[in-house]
Amino acid sequence: MHPEILHWGFLHVRSYGLMLEVAFLVGTWIALGEARRRGLDEDKLVTVVLAALVAAILGARGLYVIEHLPDFRREWSSALALWQGGLTLYGGVILGTVVGLAWAKRSGLPTWTVADALTPSLALGTLFGRIGCFLNGCCYGRPTRLPWGVVFPPDSFAGLEFGNAAVHPSQLYFALVGLLLFAYTWLARRRFSVPGTLFWTFMILFALVRIPLDFTRAYEPNALALNVGTVAITESQVTSLAIALFGSLMVLRLRREALAGV
Repeated sequence: MHPEILHWGFLHVRSYGLMLEVAFLVGTWIALGEARRRGLDEDKLVTVVLAALVAAILGARGLYVIEHLPDFRREWSSALALWQGGLTLYGGVILGTVVGLAWAKRSGLPTWTVADALTPSLALGTLFGRIGCFLNGCCYGRPTRLPWGVVFPPDSFAGLEFGNAAVHPSQLYFALVGLLLFAYTWLARRRFSVPGTLFWTFMILFALVRIPLDFTRAYEPNALALNVGTVAITESQVTSLAIALFGSLMVLRLRREALAGV
């Protein structure tokens, strides 16, 4: 018998928000510990975290709105209704990273050292964030016959699309990836002597893992980028590949600069 998740309504929205709050509080606590270890100004780091967080939320919502413009043309004010759901992860990742690095530089902090200090928190954030997605019912998976498939309530996003069919708990797959990446970045953080390489290694690993996991997720037709034979490739997978390649170039560049003494 497939498990049933929490009833829809206020509870699922509150649970999603609670996971985000936990991610922010725990992530900030871990980041401050890393700041002390690395000799960074803790007060300045908090402002970087807040700036990156706000930018990440705006970037994730902004990209979602752009991807669903026809849904917002009749009521543009709903673009700000975050409680109704609708965030695109990579929009938040890109804008949050750009603003976070810029704010660190503006605050007089070493940008790549800050990025490395925040990396374990970023990994942990994906864990709590995806658990929130599971409770919210968004980012749901495709139908599956695997024994751990989940049947969402009939008035949920997955229920409206697939009825009482069991679907992949894709959100929990991604949550597990977040946990593993947190463990890796936390245990290996002292081994990355070149500033910035821990951050970009995390980005590379996350992007590469997302490519195969995305095949378990259900996507809207407009999220598909191309077809390779009978395999549908999503925009997210293309973006993941681009991020992995860019991250690899950044790691090589940072290491080369460190060897050259730049």
